Amino acid sequence: MSGTAPLSLSVVLPAFNEEVLLAGTVRSLAGTLAALGVSHEIILVDDGSRDRTGAIADELARTLPALSVCHQENQGLGGALRTGIARARGQYVLTWPADVPVERDDLAPFVDRLGAADVLVGVRSRRAGYNPLMQLNSWIYPRLVALLFGLRLRDVNWIHLYRTDYIRRVTLTQRGIPMLVEALVRLRDLGATFLEVPSEMKARTAGVASASRLRIMGRTLRGLIQFWWQWRRDRPAR
Repeated sequence: MSGTAPLSLSVVLPAFNEEVLLAGTVRSLAGTLAALGVSHEIILVDDGSRDRTGAIADELARTLPALSVCHQENQGLGGALRTGIARARGQYVLTWPADVPVERDDLAPFVDRLGAADVLVGVRSRRAGYNPLMQLNSWIYPRLVALLFGLRLRDVNWIHLYRTDYIRRVTLTQRGIPMLVEALVRLRDLGATFLEVPSEMKARTAGVASASRLRIMGRTLRGLIQFWWQWRRDRPAR
């Protein structure tokens, strides 16, 4: 990849306390992107981790030229994604979880459709590793989003790819998981085009997903309602 050639893809990887899984995810991501032949960079945002995530990220950056690392105080998923998007040099920005290793079939649906729409929305056919409460929550959440915002997508909290110049035109305010919905709603209101693509989910092999905690579920619901109220208030301006 030439230092002066334009990049096609910036992959933003938010990481919080992922010392066990991080190295495997980053190495598999870098190898798969290279195999697919897409010009790319990987932006790893260490979101105030309290374990060795930051140190592991720095070690990886010394051996992977396409990887850059940003350390910041904990700002939640939304804050980490905003940081990564602000630093992106690619024409498109792809979000990827730090606990999900990557194979060719995981990335190909997005890479093969670069340019097909302003926003590519990954759709899971199942929620691997989800307990019954998480399964129920994942069934309710997109329906609640459709009711509140009129945004009818089958999956709103998974892998997203944005055209960089579009995502930078919207103001994102949410710190946590609701930022993903906020981005989609604001891009829809801006006139962006959407395309849903298949994107399967792997179960975690270590650690506990933060979304499984009741307090995170409650915080996500509060954030979604807070954004809905703000969005309603701003409607005359739109």
